[in-house]
Amino acid sequence: MPVKIKINEEQKILLRKIAAVIASKGMAVPTIFFLESVQPLNYIGSQVMAYVEPFLTFFIPRDAYNDIQKILEQRQGINYFLSILEDEEFKKQEHDKQVRQDIKNLKKMEKVALQEKKKLEKKLKKQKEKK
Repeated sequence: MPVKIKINEEQKILLRKIAAVIASKGMAVPTIFFLESVQPLNYIGSQVMAYVEPFLTFFIPRDAYNDIQKILEQRQGINYFLSILEDEEFKKQEHDKQVRQDIKNLKKMEKVALQEKKKLEKKLKKQKEKK
């Protein structure tokens, strides 16, 4: 079921950036649990954001802050963000899996290179003994 939400391209990019930061810090699962638990209060949360806006826009750009607030005002706003966050977490897990595989491959290559080095050293030693 596609999520029906009014969102522009800039807001999509903003949500992607936020989700990427959360996933890169390893905080996707706790964030998902938190957002799932407060989802029924999304509109109230957006109104609280309006109240604390003067304080938080000191740290967050006003346009980004207002975009987040507009998304939260919508019934499916949190669901939409959760789908993006889950996607970013999946990408991170795939990336981590690939990095682990690359490290494993490098270790294998180092082991083979060390074995080849030892063979060459033995061969050179035999050649020196023959001379």
